[in-house]
Amino acid sequence: MKTLILKTIVLFGGFTALVLAVQSCKKTTDPPKPTNEEELITTLKVELKDTASGQLLIYYFRDLDGEGGKPPSQLDTIKLSPNRTYATAIKFLNESDTSNVEDITNEINNESKDHFICFSAAGANLVVTRTDSDGTFEVGLTSRWKTGNVSKGHITITLKHQPGVKNGQCDPGATDAEVIFPLDLK
Repeated sequence: MKTLILKTIVLFGGFTALVLAVQSCKKTTDPPKPTNEEELITTLKVELKDTASGQLLIYYFRDLDGEGGKPPSQLDTIKLSPNRTYATAIKFLNESDTSNVEDITNEINNESKDHFICFSAAGANLVVTRTDSDGTFEVGLTSRWKTGNVSKGHITITLKHQPGVKNGQCDPGATDAEVIFPLDLK
């Protein structure tokens, strides 16, 4: 009887040790992949330089507390001359802390394979052509704006985040920022 109990204890102990050894050898889960943490974009700055006269025009959208909360503190009407061409640069900023303004444009440029800026003019005679590229597709941080005859409308500027799905179109991906500027060509 003692031998049977001793064999049972040894067998049970061995089985327990085996289970513990197998459990300890299990593959650990990989650490979570870093996510692309979204930056807070409070400000969109549109810089337009008339290619004929050299005149520089700057327009802003500002919502210093970000989306939601208080309404935007600034939404300029973009006023351009008709039948002109403008070299344009778009800047994205985080001005939520006015003592430490962050220029997010550099990050967007560094991650240009994952970003696409869409331009959609309505009611105004304007054609926008992107002038920068990620090597495969256009980006839109720089562009050429060609105005037509006198008109009024608006232009929607949308920053799309398109990791792994960028195809040169506005459809895929998530919207990081979108602003509708009133547009006056006179």
